[in-house]
Parts: sequence; structure tokens; C-alpha cells
Amino acid sequence: MTLPEIAANLFIPVTIVLMLLGVVIALIPIMPGSLVVWLIALAAAAIDGFQRISPAAMIAMTVVMVISQLSDFWLPLLGVQTGGLTCASSLGALVGGLAGTFLIPIPLLGTLIGTVAGALLIEYLRHGRATPAIAAGKQAARLFAIGYALRLISSLIIVIIYIVSLASVSF
Repeated sequence: MTLPEIAANLFIPVTIVLMLLGVVIALIPIMPGSLVVWLIALAAAAIDGFQRISPAAMIAMTVVMVISQLSDFWLPLLGVQTGGLTCASSLGALVGGLAGTFLIPIPLLGTLIGTVAGALLIEYLRHGRATPAIAAGKQAARLFAIGYALRLISSLIIVIIYIVSLASVSF
């Protein structure tokens, strides 16, 4: 077997492994996991001359990636309207989440603690009572969980679309 043949045989498995590593990256705070997975798919498709990845699959992967990447903008807007999270507590959750990410070096946990603490603190300072602060903290935790689930699921969906496109072209 020649080197080009070996490279051709390993191209798809290596691409899928890299994409799965991108899914893991989706769990790291501040890392754009779905964007990384999408870029790997795009690069692999481009290297292959878009022979095995259909335009429809690339468009579908792009739509999933864009929805995921913009979730930081539209998820808080959904939370502002329900469950006790105001614009101020959304900003507190954002600042707290960033601080928690760097001050508590435990992946996900530090960000979650900072997010909840930021929302709690802002609402407590605004109202001077624990009830609205606790409601804001719960809502911030819920939105945090939804955001991470969305990032993970969207990254997996991109991988699945890639594999399905490969399989459909192979038959």
C-alpha cells in the first residue's frame, strides 16, 4: 500500500475522531464546540472536493452551528421573559459565569457556580430579599443547563449529519 492510499483510507476515520474531540470541546466553557466540529467538517469536505458531503448536508450543518453559536444571545432573551431572570440578573449571570470559569478551575462547575452566584447577587442587591434572588439563581442555572445541552446536542447533530452524508454517498 502506498502512502496516498493509506492517507485516503484513514481520512474519514481521522475526520470523525477529530469531530468527536470537537464534541468534547463543546463541554469546555467559552469554547465554541459546534463551530470547531463544523470547521472540521468543512475542511474535510473541502479537502475531499465536496465529493462525499452534499451541499444539503453542509447547509444543514451550517444552520445547526449558527443556531448553537447564537444561543448565548437568544437563550437569555427567553429567560428574561419568564422565571424571575431580569436583564440585570442576566448580565450578572454572564459576568459571574466568566468569573467562575477562571476563578474555580473545575470545568463546568466553576462556570455554573459563577452564573448562579452572579444572578443571585444582582437580584439580592436590587430587591434586598432572598426570594427574587433565589428565583433568579434557579433560572440562571436552568438556562445554563439548557445552553450546555444545546451546545453538546448541536455538536453531535453536526457529526451525525456528516456521517449520514458520507453513508448516503457511499451507497
